[in-house]
Amino acid sequence: MSTDDSLGEMGHKQTSDSAPVFASALIFLGCWGLLLAVLNMFGNAHPTYHISWGGLFTFETWNAAFGTGKDGFHYEPLGDTIFLAICLGMIGYGGREINNSKGINAWIIGLVKNDTWPALADPYLGGGQRTMAAWCLLLGLIFYIWWGINHTGWFDVGVYSVFIALMSAGFALDHASRAPPGDDKIE
Repeated sequence: MSTDDSLGEMGHKQTSDSAPVFASALIFLGCWGLLLAVLNMFGNAHPTYHISWGGLFTFETWNAAFGTGKDGFHYEPLGDTIFLAICLGMIGYGGREINNSKGINAWIIGLVKNDTWPALADPYLGGGQRTMAAWCLLLGLIFYIWWGINHTGWFDVGVYSVFIALMSAGFALDHASRAPPGDDKIE
């Protein structure tokens, strides 16, 4: 075993490598799906509709994707169970991949303690690109959460458009700020 490798608390191999990008994406999508599923079951995902996951993902082959909104708790055994299982499977698979590469605890700490968030207040830490990246990421998250709470609009194409534009700009600027300097002139 090299000096960079060690065994973690549970005997899992931990390295200094970063976690695979797809694993982080699976965890985020799974958690987001769980949030939407729970909000939908309690009638808070959309102000007027109850979303049928089976109808939505099969383009209404099985049933209508958007039913009439229902008051209180509503659980569709087939659609909600399958969607919850898919979300939990994504979280489980992503978590296993992250735990095998660097450890889930280090990954969770790395979400908060990194060199992107301090750039919110200090553009000299990573340059203007990283500062703009941090602001885009923060504003995207704040906008989505604020709109969802205030307008019960967690499932809205317009909200997704703004949220995705800000988040993708933030990720792109963050990765661009880490690019090594190139040649002075390109031929």
